Amino acid sequence: MQKVTAMDVKEALSEYHGYKEFFITECKNGSTYFPQGQGLLKFDGLAINKSWTNPKITIYEIKVSRGDFLQDGKWHLYLQYCHEFYFVVPKGLIKKTEVPDNVGLMYYDPDKKSIRKVKKAFYKADTEMSAELLMYIIMNKLDSDRIPFYGNNRLQYAKDYLTDKKDRRNVGYCFGSEMAKDIAQMQKELDLLKHSKEDLDLLHDIKEVLKKHKIVSWWRDDLVEKLDEELSRTYPKELDDLKVKLVNAIKYIDETKQSLEM
Repeated sequence: MQKVTAMDVKEALSEYHGYKEFFITECKNGSTYFPQGQGLLKFDGLAINKSWTNPKITIYEIKVSRGDFLQDGKWHLYLQYCHEFYFVVPKGLIKKTEVPDNVGLMYYDPDKKSIRKVKKAFYKADTEMSAELLMYIIMNKLDSDRIPFYGNNRLQYAKDYLTDKKDRRNVGYCFGSEMAKDIAQMQKELDLLKHSKEDLDLLHDIKEVLKKHKIVSWWRDDLVEKLDEELSRTYPKELDDLKVKLVNAIKYIDETKQSLEM
């Protein structure tokens, strides 16, 4: 049999419930520091269907080995906290006849990475929802950074934030990788613009110095070095040609500045 981990099963359970139901893993029955009478319990998985008329809490106990299943002596304490209880195991690990009548059984298929219900759990309509359990979920398992005015519509918030109105389907519920890439790209472009502004300021200062001394030069990456070289030389014959080149260079600087500021 292919080796299956508890994490494999949890991921499949999350897909099984999708976005229509609330699903979490590693859920406790109350405060870690102030446990209830029977002690602190931790559920491998817990789902709540989003319905006022038919509320249902489902608890899952995941077993990936027969030994773990046979030695578990606490699972019966979980029943008081849920309407339905299921064992979830790799396909064929245990049989339907090995679980009590009121307990359900689900198989995890490692090839399809999917969950299949093989025995339905008994629904306990008289289950009272534990205030301590719900408080734990609120305090430890819900987002505390919900965006004001947008509710759960984070995609729209992302669109408005980026202002480009593009349809970013992969932003997802928690601003996925595409959002991070966009922000990184925007930051990179802002840095480039910042450096461009600094370069323009420097060119403007150079131009003013050239104008002050009635000297101009050609457009080169090594402008400062060439300028120093030319100023150190005597060039009466080349003076007219040099002035023409400098006038063209200043014109080029002005046109470049205008195009970057558009």
